Amino acid sequence: METQITNNDIDFLIDQFKLVTDKRVFKLPSDYAEEVRYLDKELTPFPGKFSFDKAPFFREIVDLFAPDNPTRKVALLKGNQMAATTSLLEPIILYNIGCNPNPIMLVEPDEDMAEQAMNTKVDRMIDASGLRGLIFGQSRKAAGAKNTGDTKLKKEFPGGYLHAVSAKTPKSFRNFSYKIILVDELDAMPDVLKNEGTVIGLCQARADAYPNSSKFLFQSTPTTEQGSKVYQQYLLGTQEKYMVPCKYCGTFQELEWFVQDEGKNQIGGIVWENDENYQPILETVAYKCPHCGGLMKNYDKAEIIPKGKWVPSVEKPKEPGTRSFHISPIYNMPGLYSWEKMVAQWSLCWDIKNNRVKDKDAYRVFRNLKQGLPFREMNEQIRYEKVVLHRRFGFIRGQVPNQLALTDTGSKVCIVVCGVDVQKNNLFVDVKGFSANGATWTLDFFSIDGPTEAFDGVWDKLSDYINNKVFESDTGDKYRIAITLVDSGHYTDYVYAFVARFSSGVYASKGMDWIQNGESYKVFNRATLDRIGLPLAYHVNTGKLKDRISSSLNLLMWNTNEMQPDWYPNFAEDFRDDYFKMFEAEEKVEVIDKATNKWIKTVWRAKFNAPNHGFDTYVYCLAALEIFADDICRNDLGINWCDWKSFWAYAKTGAFYIKKDAA
Repeated sequence: METQITNNDIDFLIDQFKLVTDKRVFKLPSDYAEEVRYLDKELTPFPGKFSFDKAPFFREIVDLFAPDNPTRKVALLKGNQMAATTSLLEPIILYNIGCNPNPIMLVEPDEDMAEQAMNTKVDRMIDASGLRGLIFGQSRKAAGAKNTGDTKLKKEFPGGYLHAVSAKTPKSFRNFSYKIILVDELDAMPDVLKNEGTVIGLCQARADAYPNSSKFLFQSTPTTEQGSKVYQQYLLGTQEKYMVPCKYCGTFQELEWFVQDEGKNQIGGIVWENDENYQPILETVAYKCPHCGGLMKNYDKAEIIPKGKWVPSVEKPKEPGTRSFHISPIYNMPGLYSWEKMVAQWSLCWDIKNNRVKDKDAYRVFRNLKQGLPFREMNEQIRYEKVVLHRRFGFIRGQVPNQLALTDTGSKVCIVVCGVDVQKNNLFVDVKGFSANGATWTLDFFSIDGPTEAFDGVWDKLSDYINNKVFESDTGDKYRIAITLVDSGHYTDYVYAFVARFSSGVYASKGMDWIQNGESYKVFNRATLDRIGLPLAYHVNTGKLKDRISSSLNLLMWNTNEMQPDWYPNFAEDFRDDYFKMFEAEEKVEVIDKATNKWIKTVWRAKFNAPNHGFDTYVYCLAALEIFADDICRNDLGINWCDWKSFWAYAKTGAFYIKKDAA
């Protein structure tokens, strides 16, 4: 039987051929995510069908991962609490599993984070999007394969696979090729893997099999300006800002924390009113348009953010095919981290009354996490001329100056602690008292002379001092040392033997230039404690605490008609000049890699042959106080963190000294 072809058939074929394009048209990753994805109520305050409505600024970035988009690399410089994982990283993974399958590598700072990302995020996303059937799991295993295609760090599917790897493990970057490489929290990763190269270089090498079609995402909150890897990637790209229209005048602008004119006067940004104590009145927080002066409230973001657009800051990126973006929590939609919360956090790090940094470490955190910007480490040096100005007349060495403390801080000295620096032929002993706002009173500083490489002698004298020394105040109260930290960086066996004499209250400590997450201290790991036979010993963040001391000694100018600022240092009038000169024995310097000539870190470094014992023991005293306060908060006050306000309120009751009436 012959088939008759009619003119209608021919016309139909012609129409169909007209629909054929000269290139394949791909579904946009953002559209695919909104079609298939649902959010688990256990992982988000906004469960249900996924939408970019809560983070509209990420839609365009996600769509750069469509295969027909020419962008090869994306760098995202961001703050935290931006929903970047939910609205950027995961939609890209979802698209490259269910819509356009590809080999994917997800790089996390360590293996725990890699496992967590897969187990709590990716697995649930796969299930909630109806893609579990694509993953080669038990069915493949039953067919005789050695390994299932569905493990805690691996997902295999038709056309590709997803591997989650640790940036700290060089072998993670071998054996496989990847078309899509997603690097999460780049700045938390090591700069160089020993004998392997940089993390960025190793990632790029894994995509060599796809020279014209691979895509990269490098995203992170930044760290320091000199060392931030994501910031350097950002500078290679288009450096785009998310511009939104003013509610009143319609002028498109970047939302910034502070907008100033040429005279450095604030003309826009986040504004608010303060009460009589210079504390923010959160109900007044608003965003001031620098163009018309109109004030927008946090809820107005629901109107202006969806109308925003990404605008490049440079005409031509340094690296072709690279687009880079900056976004901070100031853009969060209503219902997420708000302008009011940002102002409240700002007040913890900034002295609003005097318009200066109040807490350098808190300011560093705010700049990194809430502004999404790198912090610039500066070379610093403490000057003797400034330190000696903190000598207080009427404060005699060895006596607790409670009357002076009450006048200057509103509080008696609440607690006394001790720090010990161990040298070959000396123990340098530093005793400090603290008022309720952290104002510091150096009660004594002296050396116990004699060889420290022994198990008696100087150590017996130190033991006697810690056990029996009583400090009397001019109000009749009496104080014993509440906690002591002893430097164990040198002569460790003798230090460990000494602190083992005490059941509690005396601990070995070892300084570190920096501790992850900026903590002031951390406990030795259990294996080390078991090996040295001690129940507790501490690493101390010397970099952080010396920064705090430097800020106090160099920057804080106290008006004697007011209460002293937090952590203000006071020294007895009869301390000699050579004590104060110990604080200028160190300076903050940059460490540069000799091979690459790149900045590694900024550290405090002692000058040659200049004694710095007073500086070191000051650090141990601050760490000792925080260790003690954290223990009190957790075990006596039922608070699972070091809450200074609660601790000082408790300390003011006289819990850590003998009151006159009870003596």
